[in-house]
Amino acid sequence: MSQHHLIVVGFDEIVANKYLPRIGAAIKEGHLDSYSIIDLESERTAIQERVRAVDTKPNQAIYLRDSRSLGREAASELISSAVKQLRIPGLPTKMYIATEVQAHEAYLRHCVENGIDSLVEKPVLAPVVDGRFSPSSITKTMEELVRIASCSAAKHSVMTLSRYHEIYNRRVVSALRERVERWSAPLTSFHLRAAGGVWNLQHEYESRDDHPYKHGYGMMMHGAYHYVDLASQILSLNALVYPERRFMLELSSFGAFPSDQHARLSNPVARRFQDSLPRWEQADAELFRFGETDITSTFRLRDIETGRTLTVGTLSFEQTTPSVRAWNGLPTGLYNKNGRTSSVDLEAQLSTLYSTHVHCYDIPRGRNPDGIDAFARVTTRANASLFPDEQYVSVETFDGLFHSDSNRRLMDNWLRGTESKSALADHLLPMKITEAMASSLRTPGQPVKFAFFSNPPSA
Repeated sequence: MSQHHLIVVGFDEIVANKYLPRIGAAIKEGHLDSYSIIDLESERTAIQERVRAVDTKPNQAIYLRDSRSLGREAASELISSAVKQLRIPGLPTKMYIATEVQAHEAYLRHCVENGIDSLVEKPVLAPVVDGRFSPSSITKTMEELVRIASCSAAKHSVMTLSRYHEIYNRRVVSALRERVERWSAPLTSFHLRAAGGVWNLQHEYESRDDHPYKHGYGMMMHGAYHYVDLASQILSLNALVYPERRFMLELSSFGAFPSDQHARLSNPVARRFQDSLPRWEQADAELFRFGETDITSTFRLRDIETGRTLTVGTLSFEQTTPSVRAWNGLPTGLYNKNGRTSSVDLEAQLSTLYSTHVHCYDIPRGRNPDGIDAFARVTTRANASLFPDEQYVSVETFDGLFHSDSNRRLMDNWLRGTESKSALADHLLPMKITEAMASSLRTPGQPVKFAFFSNPPSA
């Protein structure tokens, strides 16, 4: 067993509450020797208070000035110097990158260029040009990082929900894969809607730094990535039937933005929050000043050579959906600051033979906004006339689920050096879809397309 020193980049509440117990367990098991922290100078006081409250203390903490205004070389030198100070002689280093998304690329690039094992939070990266999110260079940057990473033995993984999930992966993707292989039945339609239940007041789009819509990031660069990743795994099952075919993914999208919000909420309710009046003028330029709150896309997967359509479907990621928020100001000491409650509904169909439909939704337990677990219902329909071992309709229910269990499994495997389901290269396709959807919002309703080539996801 190889022992490492872990560098945690970005020591926020999620890391302290959700992952630090896993890091502590890895230290006790001998997979880690210890851990250190890199964070921003502006967060020094908050980090020091957080460290005082945890049982497993870091070796060191280094606080850097915000490097967003620096060029790539200057940012690289800053990171390289910090890593050099935190290294422990004789021990290899691992890095967990949990910063705000636009800083991911610089730290991930340092890891792939220097052969340091890494785990980066979703989404992998968010290119910024002149201070604004620029989705058009996502694929180019991802391909470059994947190529560099392939030149060393270091392992790089991505933290996302849908790789070890009890329902999405073990009950849905696995069941679909088994039937696709057994029947040579392609996926012919796929519909996914993720309702985030996120309620930000209009001024919070400008003031919040932990979910910075003000830099142009929207739903696509927040919670939607979990489900884009899931969609890419399911769409990739077509490679089991047509391993030699080349496909094109075409999609078009419409979105809603913070500048639309005052017209989309109940005015009497919004008045209770002093948030009923429009905060910004409605203009074309204003739409993209902030990231989207809601996006819905229609797509098709077609054979490049023949032009025939294989798969049709929809992808919708919405935040303006039922929430549990009942407070005006953002409370301290509460993780679920904006009252989000998730509801995910998806259906995948194998032509005339089989479909699986999943509804997985959060259930608030009492009045504590952080006291939420999940319930799932999985309904399958099959042509049991042709396949007697199938049921025409089956329904399974699952209670007491916690989405974060999937993340913890991924973290545990990565800390032990056994993570294999969420490698960086496996996220090239979902990041391509992310780029296409984010770019399509710039030309609402107009098709965006890219070559869709992928190996089927591993079991």
